[in-house]
Amino acid sequence: MENLVVTFIGLTAVAIVVQVCVLGGILVSVKKLAFSVERLRAEMEKKIDPALTELRDVLADAKAILGNLQTAAGNFAGISETVRSQVERVNAVIEDTTDRARDQIARADEVVTNAIEKLEATSAVVQQNVLAPIREVSALVRGVSGGLQFLFSGRKNQVDAVHQDEEMFI
Repeated sequence: MENLVVTFIGLTAVAIVVQVCVLGGILVSVKKLAFSVERLRAEMEKKIDPALTELRDVLADAKAILGNLQTAAGNFAGISETVRSQVERVNAVIEDTTDRARDQIARADEVVTNAIEKLEATSAVVQQNVLAPIREVSALVRGVSGGLQFLFSGRKNQVDAVHQDEEMFI
């Protein structure tokens, strides 16, 4: 049994030495891996830091632009509201002006129609009361003038002259 215990202790010692060697190899591999990871991290940091700085600058600019856009959107909304209210006012003024113009045109039409009717009535009255008597007086004056002219002219139509005129006509 003593041999067996010594063999067992020897095997245990060999197993422990193998474990220590394996653990030492793992430790060396882990240190190499840690060194590689650290070197990779340093390289990435060198490459990413400028990009991060630029990204921060771009984000700051974007934030400023967004602020300006919000201000512009607010201004645009205010302008739109002002324009809409002005358009409503202009529409109201145009409607009011159109209604008043329509009323004035109707009144002007009435005045013109009344004036034309009065002018026609006046013309008819003038025709009846002024021009008709003037025509009658004019006809009477022409008749009297023709009669006086005939009486005072002293010439008489000769039958031969009348006969000769009729022959020329035929």
